[in-house]
Amino acid sequence: MMSNSLSHTLSKSWPGAKISGCIVLTMCLLTLLTIAFPVGLAGLATLLCWLYITIEMPRLKPKQRKQILILLSIGIAAAVLAWSQGAALSTQALFGEHLKLAMLLTSISFIGMASQVGSEVSKPGLRSFITTLLGMHFFSSVANFSSVIIVGDQLKQKQGIDQLSQWVLSRGFGMAVLWSPFLSLLPLVLEQVPGVDLTQVYPFAITLAVIGLSLSIIEARVRTATALQRFSGYPLKAETLALPIVLITLILLLSWQMPQLPMVFLVSLLSIIVPIALMTVMSNVRSTSRRVSLHVSEKLSESRAEISLFMSAGVLAAGVKACIGVGLISLPFTQTDASVASLVLLMIVGLAYLGIHQLALVAIFAGLLADITVTPNLMAVAYVLGTSLAMSGSTFSGLNFIMKSRFNVTDGEIIRHQLPYNLVMLTAGCGMIFLMQALGVQ
Repeated sequence: MMSNSLSHTLSKSWPGAKISGCIVLTMCLLTLLTIAFPVGLAGLATLLCWLYITIEMPRLKPKQRKQILILLSIGIAAAVLAWSQGAALSTQALFGEHLKLAMLLTSISFIGMASQVGSEVSKPGLRSFITTLLGMHFFSSVANFSSVIIVGDQLKQKQGIDQLSQWVLSRGFGMAVLWSPFLSLLPLVLEQVPGVDLTQVYPFAITLAVIGLSLSIIEARVRTATALQRFSGYPLKAETLALPIVLITLILLLSWQMPQLPMVFLVSLLSIIVPIALMTVMSNVRSTSRRVSLHVSEKLSESRAEISLFMSAGVLAAGVKACIGVGLISLPFTQTDASVASLVLLMIVGLAYLGIHQLALVAIFAGLLADITVTPNLMAVAYVLGTSLAMSGSTFSGLNFIMKSRFNVTDGEIIRHQLPYNLVMLTAGCGMIFLMQALGVQ
């Protein structure tokens, strides 16, 4: 209790917050510049990122600090062991493994500045549930965790949120992970698994998202028919979904026209430019400048948990890969296929239920399997679906921490409401992976 109280106090009064936003924004811009032009600033950007983490470390929750320090310790120990056996691993390669993802997390926070939420009038019933679920799905594809809080606050009742509202938030958000480049997981997979072809992954990932959303609608009709008749929901206005549509359309167009540019670079660049341009058009330069300044000084520091986790998971991934490179770690198979991808999918969800963070799991498995991954598209589907189901079903996920702390959802409710759904989706996911293999997708 005392450590939680201390973390809460620090989160409000820690003096480092005034400069950490500027530090992480500078890191973001330097990384963007380094990707566009090989100017040799990656080392400085990495140093700034770790400086930001050091400044913000006292404001992390105790459990977050513990997990981050464990990942760091294991990663550094693995790297030292690999170095002792002759591995050629530079300090930059070790500590900057996930620098681009830290850049991504910083840049996508700007999207929230231009996100405007409003709802349509809707009669209670199935239609309201469907429109609320789909609205949440598309809104969360760019608004990230803020969408859970914004929409959840509208659905919240005195006692918290009901079962249908839980499904709207957890599954609407979770299924967006399968295809949205603004939710960090897809860019993570593209960075960690070379050879992924989104044109081959998207048809199957989007199909799984449709299956997940459709299953939620069917489950609502079967398991909660009475509550469904009274569900008034929060159907989002078309204007609310305009920003997600514009951003995703631009990403697809630019990826098609300039395939040589990394997805993480395009997503990061547009996440900063489009919201600022939109706010400038809608108001004026002075008003936009004030909002951007406020965002940098107050909001950017709130990405501390995600950035710290990504960077420490990167240290672990780099250390593990170095150990594999010098033969210190051996695997029970020599190459990936549908069976391996399905096993990884099941392990990500299973281990996430036991308390290991799903993004760390992706980094670990991607590092372990880096040299034997001959089916990158199958592995990509396993990683994104595993993370999606872990987010919605694990009581230790960031999404469900929000559900528990803000909306009074209990661990028992999460397991009871999500486990049957996750088991069906795991079966569908494994079937999809084997179908991909049968169709010749690698």
